[in-house]
Amino acid sequence: MKPRVLPPIDIHAHIDTATSPSLLEKLGAVVFAATRSITEFERTLKRTDLITVWGLGCHPGVATAMEKFNESRFEDLMKLTPYVSEIGLDGQSRVSMTVQQSVLHTILELAQKQPRILSIHSYRATGKVIELLESVPVSGVVLHWWLGSVAETSRAVAVGCMFSVNAAMMQNSIALSAIPIDRIFVETDHPSGNKSALGHRQPGAVTDVEALLAKHYGVSAEAIRMQLWSNFQCLVAQLKIEAMFSLPIQRMVSASRTELR
Repeated sequence: MKPRVLPPIDIHAHIDTATSPSLLEKLGAVVFAATRSITEFERTLKRTDLITVWGLGCHPGVATAMEKFNESRFEDLMKLTPYVSEIGLDGQSRVSMTVQQSVLHTILELAQKQPRILSIHSYRATGKVIELLESVPVSGVVLHWWLGSVAETSRAVAVGCMFSVNAAMMQNSIALSAIPIDRIFVETDHPSGNKSALGHRQPGAVTDVEALLAKHYGVSAEAIRMQLWSNFQCLVAQLKIEAMFSLPIQRMVSASRTELR
């Protein structure tokens, strides 16, 4: 096995949009920063991040985000990022499930025309999320902090979903056994999903999760890191979105191809 020269990938974290790009670069990881609304994403448009990817979101648990959802504006903003974050359904939200399902259905249809990495929230609504994904087939889905049953997980795998795993999920998930190794990513979901992390609690700090995944799949931590990059490379190629990333991230994707040969 070659040395681990590629940085960690944190596919889902929450970061204040005012945080300086230089501070985020010091994290030493490629971080996908999830926003919860169109308004929040618009605050990132003038940023100059090199290895932080800001996602366009519409969180089902944020009433104002759902109320202000605008299909045309969302479609336009999707052209500016390879990552759509914090969309989905939430069974505990005070927003009606009918409204939530309508918004998610619309975003999935937009993603059929503009393929993107889609980080999907499914708290207490895992079955409903799978039903929508079965009715509106779309590529690029990453189910974040997934807590579905083994049967629901198998359905999600069947429709092509991937899964992002955090420290909390590693402790409590019963479905991990149904997730193939080529369908995983890691996330912190900072500051919520890494409350039980063994090391630093910050975006990009996923080595503890990588170690737990290595034990689960019976491989080395180095092999998990390379598997995660392989998964990322394959997803980017499938969606044909490599050119949407910064040059440093494009170089990392290229380096991962060399490492994996």
